[in-house]
Amino acid sequence: MSEDVVRAAEAFARGEVEYDETAQVELPPTADTERMVMRGVRLPVDLDQRVRAAADKAGVKPSTLIREWIELGLTELENDRSVSLSALRRAIAHATQAVH
Repeated sequence: MSEDVVRAAEAFARGEVEYDETAQVELPPTADTERMVMRGVRLPVDLDQRVRAAADKAGVKPSTLIREWIELGLTELENDRSVSLSALRRAIAHATQAVH
């Protein structure tokens, strides 16, 4: 937990913070990103380490890289040509790195 959260919790416990259920709250704007579904995937430790290393090299989070690999794989299975340019570029870069 961050120090700010700990200090706020301690202040609340001491009664220094008042809670008002009737206060008007402005909600943040709706995200413009695509809704995501959480999937649990079990990976052997060595495979996970390889994925993390590839993601670090690509400058993205492992989950982003895995999503792109799934998209590329499904695109190939469906004989489809539409795939995001960033996913395609990363796939080419990764394949090039694997050769060297």
